[in-house]
Amino acid sequence: MNFQISEIVITFIILNMIGVFALQISLLVTDEDIHISWMQSLYWAVQTTTTIGYGDVSPPEGFRWFLLFYLAISTYAVGSALGKLRELSTKLESMRLLYAWQQQEASHAMLTDFSGKPDSSDGRDEENIEGAKEM
Repeated sequence: MNFQISEIVITFIILNMIGVFALQISLLVTDEDIHISWMQSLYWAVQTTTTIGYGDVSPPEGFRWFLLFYLAISTYAVGSALGKLRELSTKLESMRLLYAWQQQEASHAMLTDFSGKPDSSDGRDEENIEGAKEM
């Protein structure tokens, strides 16, 4: 279970770092006079990866082609992460139900106690039954 959560977090971090570095590299090679700090790049990458996209940070024009692929990959990653979280939720619920079922499982001693039949493990009950039959 922890593996799946760590996989989601690592995927999210890697996608955001790709977005941050790609944006900063595109700013280095562009002729446009745009300055976006590393923190603004991280903010842009997170909002783009989570498909929020406020639009308040505008990347350079040449970066648009990268954005097409980045958005597609990010949308897939977010959908996959949500699916894995749902799968984890379902597994957790089934584990809870299994635990509850195992706690309710009746033992042989419990069944003997509730059956109302005498226990044949000691001879006293058999003697009482035979004595009752003779009367």
